[in-house]
Amino acid sequence: MRKFKSALFALLLWGTVALFAEPLAVSFQRGAWSQDQWTMVKSPRWENRGSWQQLDDAIVNVCPADATDKEMMGPRAAETYTSMLWKEPVKGNFTMSSTMSFQYRMAPLFVLTKELGADATGYPEYREHWEVVLYDDGINVWHHEYSEGKPHWHLAASAQYKFQPETKYTLKLQVQRFPYGARVTVSCGDAKVVYTEHGLPETLFVGITGCEGPCKFYDFTLDAGR
Repeated sequence: MRKFKSALFALLLWGTVALFAEPLAVSFQRGAWSQDQWTMVKSPRWENRGSWQQLDDAIVNVCPADATDKEMMGPRAAETYTSMLWKEPVKGNFTMSSTMSFQYRMAPLFVLTKELGADATGYPEYREHWEVVLYDDGINVWHHEYSEGKPHWHLAASAQYKFQPETKYTLKLQVQRFPYGARVTVSCGDAKVVYTEHGLPETLFVGITGCEGPCKFYDFTLDAGR
């Protein structure tokens, strides 16, 4: 019962957070940001909660030092997953961006969700959410859903393009609301994805995830009403 109450309290707290309004620009340089302004979230697929390593100019998801690049994309992917959300939700139209890089093939990404669930200990855990992924062969948008206690997902949109490891890229996302749905535009350099997401909630929490190998994030911006 105590675990259930803690999980319920966490969900109620998320429902009372004030809406994000002011433009946000976060630098992930050492000493320039506070993790207290973010909520760490785990995937329902794995027990690993993840953590960030602070570098001088960026943060990187902690990965197993004894794993090969291919292992981190496969059997040891769970050990690489680190995710966090800005604590204030955004409503309506918005744009966001982040300068990021990957070490091998993947996968730094944006994450968007309406609300969180919780695991058996009360720790925040994703339910339905969207992932906007930069990787070596392009951009993927994944729609993750959750039913009967199990996660499942499908590819909502994609674009093929060659991105290089150990290279800084700025990934940008724009959401524009229309009566027929949300027009989602994702761009990175010359690569671009545009599609209509009919089920995107009006109010969202947004953030970043690093997984399937070391992923560096140098900054994060968010601008509502754009």
